[in-house]
Amino acid sequence: MIKTVVSEWRGCVRLLIAQTGRWVRSCVGMRPPVKPLTASLVLAASLFTAASAGAAPTLTVIHDFTGSDGNEPDALIQASDGNFYGTTYLGIGTVFQVTPSGQFKTVFSLPPQNPNRFFYGDYFTSVVEGSDGLLYVTARGSNSNPNPMLFRITKSGTQFKVVLQEAPNSLSVASDGNFYGSDGNGIFRLTTGGTYTLLSSATGSGFTVDSLNKQATDGNFYGTCYSSAWHVCQVTTSGQVTPIFTFPTGSNVLIPANGTLTEGRDGLLYGVAAGGPYGTSFQEVYQLSPSGNFSELYQLGACTPKTGCSMALPASDGNLWIADPPQDTVYSITTGGALLQTVSFSSQPNHYAHPQVLIQASSGILYGTTGEPNPSAGDLGSVFSINAGLPPK
Repeated sequence: MIKTVVSEWRGCVRLLIAQTGRWVRSCVGMRPPVKPLTASLVLAASLFTAASAGAAPTLTVIHDFTGSDGNEPDALIQASDGNFYGTTYLGIGTVFQVTPSGQFKTVFSLPPQNPNRFFYGDYFTSVVEGSDGLLYVTARGSNSNPNPMLFRITKSGTQFKVVLQEAPNSLSVASDGNFYGSDGNGIFRLTTGGTYTLLSSATGSGFTVDSLNKQATDGNFYGTCYSSAWHVCQVTTSGQVTPIFTFPTGSNVLIPANGTLTEGRDGLLYGVAAGGPYGTSFQEVYQLSPSGNFSELYQLGACTPKTGCSMALPASDGNLWIADPPQDTVYSITTGGALLQTVSFSSQPNHYAHPQVLIQASSGILYGTTGEPNPSAGDLGSVFSINAGLPPK
């Protein structure tokens, strides 16, 4: 049974597919409401889903963190050597490596605790590979001893050097070989030699840029920003900040669920926002063009501080793969919002259950991390892979 429900909320069409119990939402922001989808179209989407699913994806837990090797992995990249590198931010800060064959090792960890050690009270939040092949790691300080910084190491974890004495909000590498990022001052450029140049100030632009994702094919960066309301902003390599979309406020508020905004092969941007009163009722997977054309694709359950919020990854099969921590699930949808495949983590022990980060390797295999952002949960997290038969990137 397929039931069609039309909602008046901001001109959106909402459809409940009874077989899955999930809502599918289609919206076009700032344009006239779209016509209701018919049951026949939904049925066609369901048939397409069944035909496209193929063999069931294979979920493999690569490493389960124990605390001595870190706690709560919160970043993961594939570097130019083909290996994966990530960071943990609780317990002791670590940088770890995972090979494509699934071998795990810690390549860098904080020195033994003592009152004089430079990292005392710090935790790691991200890792980026520079154009020089080195790993650049962001460390943030605790309330008792803040030592925010950006430091770099080799992939073997040696040759440590502090690059910035301030932790950036975000950091990305551009085609010119330089880093571009945002911090408390504004938008900056950073060379691998450590030369910091402030391109535009936050006070001058009027926007605090919260995230600055991978450089898009048009040469610009896109990320979430704030100025009396939440926006998606375009940031140029000269530092100009321009809002291209403003999230709704009021009773039907939408708030960026996280700073992840990823460009698909179609040149469109994909992200997740939390919605409803106070942004606590549901999450929406959305699509956004560089010119600000906004569409809501799919609705899922609300996120919480304990589980974390979802992220959307455009993959090599042309579909979106969603890490949905509240539902202990990774699933894929088309860019039109039709559900394709679901990978459930519910049969795994608790610390495998909440997928947080999701990336795609050059081989086509998906890799990610699990855990709970709330330290009191006692969930230390893991690294996993999903082989869904996707083509190489």
